[in-house]
Amino acid sequence: MPSSNAVLVTLSFALLVAAGPSHWERASFTLQNGLDAQSLNAKFATLSASTPCTSGENACIDGAFAQCSNGQFVTFPCAGGLTCVALPLVNSPGTSITCDTEADAATRIANTGASGGISGRSLESRASFTLQNGQDAQALNAKFQTLSASSPCTPGENACVGGQFAQCVNGQFLSTPCAGGLQCVALPLVNSPGTSITCDTTADAAARIAATGAAGGLSGRSLEARDAVAPPACAAKATKRSEFSKRFDGVPSIAKRIAQTDLPALAQSWQNLCIVSGGDITTNTPCVTLAGVNGINALLANADPCAQQVNADAMIDFAKSAGITNKQALIDNAITYAKHPRNALNINGVTPSTPFCAQAPKNAELKGIAHAQLAGVNPGLFGSPALGIFPFGQAGTCPFGTTPDVSTCTCN
Repeated sequence: MPSSNAVLVTLSFALLVAAGPSHWERASFTLQNGLDAQSLNAKFATLSASTPCTSGENACIDGAFAQCSNGQFVTFPCAGGLTCVALPLVNSPGTSITCDTEADAATRIANTGASGGISGRSLESRASFTLQNGQDAQALNAKFQTLSASSPCTPGENACVGGQFAQCVNGQFLSTPCAGGLQCVALPLVNSPGTSITCDTTADAAARIAATGAAGGLSGRSLEARDAVAPPACAAKATKRSEFSKRFDGVPSIAKRIAQTDLPALAQSWQNLCIVSGGDITTNTPCVTLAGVNGINALLANADPCAQQVNADAMIDFAKSAGITNKQALIDNAITYAKHPRNALNINGVTPSTPFCAQAPKNAELKGIAHAQLAGVNPGLFGSPALGIFPFGQAGTCPFGTTPDVSTCTCN
């Protein structure tokens, strides 16, 4: 059992390290890192536990992290929902091997400019309609960003309005909210020409579109040329980012810079409380999963806007479970986590604010709680590599339950 705990801590630490880079700029080595990661993933697909190896060699075997010991691979399963993959480094040449979601891994590789998904599948192996499906989905998502509940429509027409699935009835859109952590998007079909409109995470949607060979994220906007313009009222706040951060949660941001160094401590604070909670810490490994795995992944700039809230809800669910002796301390920690800023990526000179979740939280303790924004981000522009950049005033630029006022650049 002690060795099992050591593995969990090791994997948790590896994920914390992998989450560190905070700037997304294509350097001379970026594309090569993506290609190298694809090559490793293609190689890993051919390995088995009986494959000969060199002592100290790391790999992925059947989705589990593997390390060579005495000429034989020993595997360690990833936490639920994750798989072992090779990822491109961001700030230096090279790759890393860690546990991640397939969607996030595909997005990170696509962001390097490498096409073909996780393992570099060639464009030639795709069906003739695949790329067009991706581009059609992007065009629909770009169109959906311009729609509102009052937009004219044709009876029977389906769309996404404000992140919700919408259907036209009697010339008016009627919206249905997606489940927590999901938002309405257009996706490319896989086996036939066309698209579908459904609820999905933004990370998975971006990965599916990238897998078609279509560049530019969900809505097809190039990362090289941004045309989003911040409202004039937001320009005056660009140098007062800390004030902009405070107005959502009533407390100053605990982040010091764009490059966040407190993420390991944040994860460790939950883990310390969880281990001594008296609850079931074996099922779904909440002490590790909600801290150094899902907890950190949700704070990445390219994470789904609702992932952080979903993880905070899961923390509170655990705090309310049977046998817990430090319930309030765990809930307080979950609230602190929910307020924590997400990483901010510099996208070719623009460092946008990170979008807010457009869904209500599951637990009442999180009502009115939203993540802070890091000092230095642009208060008038929001987005990520997956979502593109969009101006303050659009869906996701204010916390759930508040409305953007572009004349003052505030949420009311």
